[in-house]
Amino acid sequence: MLICPVCKEKLIKENKTFRCVNNHSFDCAKQGYVNLSRKQTKNHGDNALMVKARTDFLEKDYYDFMRQYVKKKVKGNVYLDAGCGQGYYTKEIGANFEQSYGIDLSKEAILHASKQDKHTQYIVGSLFDMPFSDESIDCVTSIFVPLGQDEIYRILKENGYWIVVGPGPKHCFELKEVLYDTPYENEMPEIQEQYDMVSQKIIKETKMVDDVWALLEMTPYRYKTSQAGLDRVKELERLEVTFEFVVTVYKKI
Repeated sequence: MLICPVCKEKLIKENKTFRCVNNHSFDCAKQGYVNLSRKQTKNHGDNALMVKARTDFLEKDYYDFMRQYVKKKVKGNVYLDAGCGQGYYTKEIGANFEQSYGIDLSKEAILHASKQDKHTQYIVGSLFDMPFSDESIDCVTSIFVPLGQDEIYRILKENGYWIVVGPGPKHCFELKEVLYDTPYENEMPEIQEQYDMVSQKIIKETKMVDDVWALLEMTPYRYKTSQAGLDRVKELERLEVTFEFVVTVYKKI
């Protein structure tokens, strides 16, 4: 299942260490996660403050309706959340699987996830060089993350499922109306041609958000907005916001 990031041989877990036949070894942290990133440097992915802001927002369950929808779509015995972040989706969805994995390049996010979820094996690693053997995963989810479609195709079993979630056209449109003079709708995602598309559905709910700045911190708009736009958000105590997601289910053929 797991392979060595150095030589690509199979990893075997002995006590709290993963080791390959070439004696490359990777110790599990006390929280249970293992770092299989080939880039052993600091500050990849979300930092501690970003993880806390994202966690505080997600744990208010504004996105839970989407999480429950995705949970109904997954199937199989071995699950991977690619780009799992702090494990908000992973813990809920992975509980239905015999084996559950979460991978993310942010050590801080993986640390948080490992503390909350002991069923899932969490891994620090890249989505574009994942430490999994070929055709070893039944179902992969990619929720608001970059899509390493070729790497996911490699690790998915034949007839395995890949569920991709991204923003719908009207996602957070009310927030954009505060930020921008001319708000724009999001484009629909590109179809991944090497897979069979089983279904694609737009789901949405409108909710009153009482921590608008935390929502902004969850989006890329935080870093693409003028100071005047940011100041307008800071003045808001609450905002009714449309949460709209495109959920696409692919099957490996």
